[in-house]
Amino acid sequence: MKKYYVLYLVLCLFFSTVFSLNLFAQELATDGYPVPRVVDNGQFVVGWVYADLTTESIIRNYKQVQIEAEHRGWKLVQGGGIMDDEHRNVMQNFIAQDVDAIIVGNMSTLPLKDLYIKARNKGIGVYNVDTQLQPGAVANVTQPNGLAALKLFYKVCEDMLWEARIAIITVPHVQVNVERTEPIKGIIKVYPGLELVGEEFIAGDMPARQQAFNYANTWIQKFGDDLDIIIGSWDGAAVGAANAIRQAGYDSSEIFSTGIDGGNETWTFIRQGTPFKYNFAQPFELYQHDTFELIEQIQVRGLQPGDDGCIISRYGETIYREGHVVTQSNVPDSGVSVHAAFDFYGGDPDDPDAWYNWQDAGGPYLIGTEIAQ
Repeated sequence: MKKYYVLYLVLCLFFSTVFSLNLFAQELATDGYPVPRVVDNGQFVVGWVYADLTTESIIRNYKQVQIEAEHRGWKLVQGGGIMDDEHRNVMQNFIAQDVDAIIVGNMSTLPLKDLYIKARNKGIGVYNVDTQLQPGAVANVTQPNGLAALKLFYKVCEDMLWEARIAIITVPHVQVNVERTEPIKGIIKVYPGLELVGEEFIAGDMPARQQAFNYANTWIQKFGDDLDIIIGSWDGAAVGAANAIRQAGYDSSEIFSTGIDGGNETWTFIRQGTPFKYNFAQPFELYQHDTFELIEQIQVRGLQPGDDGCIISRYGETIYREGHVVTQSNVPDSGVSVHAAFDFYGGDPDDPDAWYNWQDAGGPYLIGTEIAQ
C-alpha cells in the first residue's frame, strides 16, 4: 500500500511539474492571458470577422482593412455573416488556422466571449472595432457612442426649439445601439416639450431596413404629422424610416429621421433633401488604421501597452475617436475621399505619405453620387 502511495505522489509531482512548465512557457500579459505572439519575420496573417457587407459602415471598414493589410504586406483572411453562429464559425476557423491576429467589428461580441479567450490562449491577438469589449480583447477603437448620440440629438432639438414628438428604433442585442438610444431617452424625460411616443427593436430574420420601414409606417398611420422625428440607432433604420415617410407623402419639414454612421448612401439622402435629415458621421477608416497600427506595435515590433511608442497604456483599453454631425449645410461633396469628410483629421490633405492618402487596394473610399431610392 505504501508503495502505491509513493507512486501516486511521484505521478502528482510529475504532472504538476509538466503543467507548470506549460503554463510558464507562455509569457502572461497584464490581463492574465498570454502575450500575443510577435511575428518579426515571415508574413503576418490577420483575420477579419465582419457582420454584413450590405451595410455601408461595414463596407467602409472593409475598404480600409484591405488598404491597411496590403500596405503592410500582410495576408488578409476574412469571413462574415448575419447570424451569431456564422460569426462563431468564422472565428473558430481563424483560430484553427492559427492566424496571428483577429479583428472583430460592428457586431454583438457576447456570443464570441469564449472564443476571445481561446484565441488569446493560442497567442493570437484579438482586437475590437466599434463593439463591446470582452475579456481577452487587446483593445477596442470606437467613438464615445452615448456622447455622439447626444451631440446629434442636441443639434436636432436645438433646431426644433425643444418641441417634438419622437419615436426610436434600435437594436437591443448590439451594445453600441442601445448605448446611443438610452441617453436620448433620458434627455427626452427631462424636457417638457419632448415626448417619446414609441420605441421598437430590430430582431428576427426580416431585413432590418424593412422592419424599420414597417415600424415607421405604423407610427405615421397613427400620428400623421404630429410625429416629428424618428431616431435610428444606425443609418439603416433611418433610411427605412425615411422611405416610409416619403411613401406616406410627407417631406423633411414635416417628419424626418436621423441616423449614426455615415457613407455614400446616407450623405446622398441628406444631400438630396430626403426625410433622412441628420447624421452623425463616424471615422471608421481611422478606427481601422488605429487597430492596424496597434497590431503592428504589439505583434511585429514587440511593444507592450504602456511602452513608449504604443498607443494604448493597458490591455483592454478603448481608444476613443470623434465624429461630427452632418446636415444639408455641411454634407460632404460627392466624388471626394471619405477622409475629406473629417478634414483629414487635422493633417495635410496633400501629404503623399499620410495614411489617408495610401493608394493600396484601389485607394480610399470615395463618396459617391448614387440616387437615393
